[in-house]
Amino acid sequence: MSPYAQDYLDKVLLTYFGEPTEMVAWDKLPLNMHYAQGTVQDGSGRQLSLELSEPHTAIPEGTEVLWMGGNLAGQPSSWIKTWNEEKHLATLEMPLASNPDEGTPVILGPGEILADGRMLYAEHCQHCHGVTGDGMGPTAPYLNPKPRDYRRGIFKFTTTQSSKKASRHDLKNVIENGVPGTYMPSFKLLTEEESTAITEYVMWLAMRGEVEYQLIRLLGDGYSLEAIADRTEDGSETATEIQNEFLESVNDPDSFPAEVDSIVSRLANDWESSQEEASEVRPLTPRVPYSKESIAKGRALYLKDSLKCAQCHGEAGFGDGSQTLAVSKDEAGQDNVGLGLYDTWGNHVKPRNLHTGIYRGGRRPIDLYSRLYAGIKGTPMPAFSTTLLRRSNPEDPNSEMTDEDIWHLVNYIYSVPFEDVQAGSESQAVDPAPASDDPTENEVAAK
Repeated sequence: MSPYAQDYLDKVLLTYFGEPTEMVAWDKLPLNMHYAQGTVQDGSGRQLSLELSEPHTAIPEGTEVLWMGGNLAGQPSSWIKTWNEEKHLATLEMPLASNPDEGTPVILGPGEILADGRMLYAEHCQHCHGVTGDGMGPTAPYLNPKPRDYRRGIFKFTTTQSSKKASRHDLKNVIENGVPGTYMPSFKLLTEEESTAITEYVMWLAMRGEVEYQLIRLLGDGYSLEAIADRTEDGSETATEIQNEFLESVNDPDSFPAEVDSIVSRLANDWESSQEEASEVRPLTPRVPYSKESIAKGRALYLKDSLKCAQCHGEAGFGDGSQTLAVSKDEAGQDNVGLGLYDTWGNHVKPRNLHTGIYRGGRRPIDLYSRLYAGIKGTPMPAFSTTLLRRSNPEDPNSEMTDEDIWHLVNYIYSVPFEDVQAGSESQAVDPAPASDDPTENEVAAK
C-alpha cells in the first residue's frame, strides 16, 4: 500500500473503531455495547427512576448515566451508587443539578460491555487469537489447527444459513463449550455476563477486521505500490498525478467516504440480519429415527458420487479421500501450495475422520444437520442447501436430496464409530442403540 493510502486506511479505522485496546463505541455497529438503554420516568435529588429496554445486563455500583437528550443533554454524566433492579431505581452518588424531563433518553454504562469484553479477551483469548483477532497470538505458532482469525468475519461452526454470519448464540456456544478436538477450551466457568462481553468484543474485532480487509481491497486496486508501478510504467501517468487523484477522492463525499459508508452499512446489515430467527438452520422435517434402515440409506448417500462425501472423507470415513491427494484451488483460482484441501485462511485442512466420534461443531443431531445443511464456513465442506437439497420444490427431479436424506446422513455419521465393517461393503454390523430423539442420548463415545 502506498504511504498516503495506508495513512487514510489508518485514519478511517482509528476514527470509527479506535484501537483494539482503546475502542470507539460506534453506534452504527450492531453491537450490544452498553449495560442498558432507556428513558427517565422520574428524577429528583439523588433518585432516578428509569424504564429500560430489555434485555439488559446487571447494573453494578459506579455505573455511568449518560444523558442523551432532554434538558440535561450535554451535561456531565451522573454515577449510580446503588441500583434496585426490581424497581429500576437508581440512587446516584451526587444529587442531580436539575430534574430531568420525563422521557429523557439515557445510556447506562456506555461502552462498558465492550470494555469488559476487552479485559476478559486479554485474559483468556489473546494469547492464541492475538490482539487484533488475527489468530497470531504468541501461542498460535505451536497450535494445530490454528486459532481462528476473526478479521474475515467468518466463523466455521454456526447454526445459521450458509450465506449468513455467526449468531451470538453460535459464538457463545464456542466460548462456553470449546471446540472438541482442538486447543479451544471450554469457558463454562465464566458468568453469563462475562460470556456476553467476550462475544460482543469478538464481534467488534471481526467487524473492525472486515472493514480493514475491504478497504485494503478497495485502495489496493489503484493505490498499492504494485498498482502505482503498473500505472506509471508506460509514462502515461506520474506518481504525483496518482497521489493527487487519490487526495481528490478522499475529499469527495461521493467517492471514498461514500465507499466506506457503503462497506460499513453492508457489513452492519449482514451481522444484524444473521441474528434474526429467519437466519437459523431449521429442518423441515423431524429427525428420522436412528435405525439400521436409516443408517443404510445414509451410507448409500454418503457413497453417492454426486454428493462427493467420500471424495474428501474417504469411502470408509477415515478422512483419506482422493481430494486429500489432489491439487486444489484457492479463492483467487490459483493452485494451493501443496496437495490436499485448504481453508479460506490458507491453512491446510484434513477432512474429519468420522471414526473418532469427535465433532468439532457439536455432537447434537441438530449440530450435524447444520454442518451438512449449511456446510462449514471458510472450509471446503459445502452446504447441501445451496447445491443439492430440494426445499422449495420437493418434486424437483433435478435435486439430489430431501430433508430426510440429511437426517439419514446424520444417522450414518453417528454409526461410523461403531462400524465393524467398513463403508461400501455389503453389510454393516452397527448397534443402533446410541441415538434417539433425546440429544443427550445421541452422544457417541470415541471408538
